[in-house]
Amino acid sequence: MVAVAGRNAQEIHWCDPEAADLLLHSAPVGLAVLDTDLRYRFINDTLARLNGLPVAAHLGRSILDVLDLPDPQAYEDMLRRVTDGGETINNLHVAAIRPDGTPYAAVGTLFPLRNANGRILGQAGVVHDLGGTRAELLDTARSQRRLELLSRISASLSQGLDVASVASKLSATCTPAFARTVTVDLLAGAVHRTPDSPMGATAQQRTTACPDTSAPPQVHPLSASADHGPAHPDRDLPPSRAASTPVGECIRSADVVSFHVEEAQEQTQYAISAPLLAAGQVLGAITFSAPGHFDADDVLTMRDIAARTAMALDNALLYRRERLATLALQRHLLPARLPDVPWAESAHRYLPAQNGTLAGGDWYDTVRLPGGRIGLTVGDVMGHGLGAAAAMGRYRSSARALLAVGLEPGQLLTRLDGLDDGADTDLPATCVCVVYDGVTGDLRLALAGHPPPLLVRPDGSADTLAADPGPPVGMGLDHTYENTHFAVPPGSLLVLYTDGMIEDRSTILDLDQGITMLRRAVHHTETPLDEVCDALMAVRPANSADDATLFVTRLTRVPPMPVAD
Repeated sequence: MVAVAGRNAQEIHWCDPEAADLLLHSAPVGLAVLDTDLRYRFINDTLARLNGLPVAAHLGRSILDVLDLPDPQAYEDMLRRVTDGGETINNLHVAAIRPDGTPYAAVGTLFPLRNANGRILGQAGVVHDLGGTRAELLDTARSQRRLELLSRISASLSQGLDVASVASKLSATCTPAFARTVTVDLLAGAVHRTPDSPMGATAQQRTTACPDTSAPPQVHPLSASADHGPAHPDRDLPPSRAASTPVGECIRSADVVSFHVEEAQEQTQYAISAPLLAAGQVLGAITFSAPGHFDADDVLTMRDIAARTAMALDNALLYRRERLATLALQRHLLPARLPDVPWAESAHRYLPAQNGTLAGGDWYDTVRLPGGRIGLTVGDVMGHGLGAAAAMGRYRSSARALLAVGLEPGQLLTRLDGLDDGADTDLPATCVCVVYDGVTGDLRLALAGHPPPLLVRPDGSADTLAADPGPPVGMGLDHTYENTHFAVPPGSLLVLYTDGMIEDRSTILDLDQGITMLRRAVHHTETPLDEVCDALMAVRPANSADDATLFVTRLTRVPPMPVAD
C-alpha cells in the first residue's frame, strides 16, 4: 500500500519548520504526498523502507510504477476516488510486493489535500506496517504475483519458435522479478530425439539411477545464446558441454536440486535446478539463482515454470526437426550446380522467412537448350513445410522436362497447370518461365500468378517485363497461358524473384513499391553478379513473412562460330 502526508503541498506558518521536518522524517509511520497524477511528491524514510526503495526512487514516479500490487487497477480506482471525488478512505488494508520479491501488509488512511480555495491538489495518507499479523493479505499478494508471473511467462513462451528464443524470452520475463539469473540447459540427447524414438529412461526410471556413478550429461547452455531474432536451425544451438554437478544431478534424478554458487566479493547465491519434463522425458534443467533463500512456494512456482518451459522447448524441437528436414529436402531437390553458359551467366540466393516459419517451396532452374537458347524458371509453391518442398520438387522436375522437349513458356505453364500425377497433396504454385535466344536477343516470357521480372539495361534503365500473369498453376482452371516477346540489349541483367523479396508484413507494400526498391538497388550491369545479388537482398523487407528466392542472369550474345576457309 501507499501512504501520504504532506510537505511541499503548502507552506507551514504556524510552527517551527525544522520541527515539522523532524516530525515528517522521524515518524514511526509511513507518510507521503501524491499529486493529482498519483506521482510521489514526498515520502518519509519509514515508508520508503517499507516499500523497499530509497526515497529518491519514489519522487516523480507514479505510485503504480513503484508498488507491485495484486490488483493495480482496483487500487488506482480507489486512489482516484480520493483525488477526483475528495473521499477519505480509512482503515485500508493492502498487501504489496517489494522489488526484492518479499511481500508486506499494511493498513492506512488516505485523504485529499486542498488549498485555501478548497481545490484538491493531491492526496496524503498515513501507513502502518502490519508485519506478520495479516498473513492472509501476504498470501493473497504472493499468490497474485505468482499467477501474474506465470501468465507473463506463458504469453512470452508462446512467441518462441526456436529453442534459443524460448530460453531468452524466459530469462527476460523471470529476471529480476522472480530470480536474479535464469539459465536453461538443454540435454544434448533431446535435440536429436524423434517422437517415436525416446531418448532413453523415463523420468520415473531416472529417479532410481545413481548420480555418483554416471558421467556428467552433455547439455547445450541455451541462455548463453543472445536472442537476435529467429535463428537458422543449423546454428541455433551453442556447443554442448558437460553439465555442472547440480544440473547433472537434477537431470539424472528428474528432481529439484538446491545448491550454493560462490561469486566475486564473497557473495553467495542460492540456486535451485528444476528438471524440464515433457511427455515423461527429461529435456534438461532450468536453474534459478538469487541472493536470498527460496521458500517452498518459490519451489512450486519453479516447477510450474519448468513445466511450461519444457512444453515450449518440446514444441520448438519438433518444429526444428521438421524445418531441418524441409530444408534438407529442398536443398536436395534444387539443382546442385547451374550449367556453364558464357553468354548467360547466373547467380542466385535463397533466404528462409525471417519470422521463423517453415521453409517454403521456392525453386529456380536453368536448362541449356539447342540453338543458342536457355530456359529459366523460378517458382513458389503456396504453403510451407515438407508438403510444399515435395510439391516444389514435382513442379521443378516437370518444368525442366517440358523445357527440354522444346515447349514455349506459355505452353509449358499450360501443361504444368494440367499436370496430374495422382498426388492428393499437390499445392498451387506461382511461376515465371523465360526462354532467351542468345543469337537474336529475343526473350519470350510467360507468368502464372508470379511477380514480373526486372530487366536492367546496359544504359542503366530498368523496367519490369509486363505480361499477362494468368492464375497460379495447379488450380485446375484449364487456363491457356500466352507468350510475351521482348528484345533484350546485350549485357542486360534479368532479375527473377519470388514475392518474398518484395512483401512486408508490417507495412502495406504493394507490388510496384516492392519492385521499385529492387530497381533502385541495381545501378551498373557490369557489377559482379554476386555483388548484384547482395545489393538486392539488402533491400528485401526485414519483416517479410515468406522465404525469398533471387535469380540474376547477365544476358549477352552467343559468339559467332569461326568460318573455315
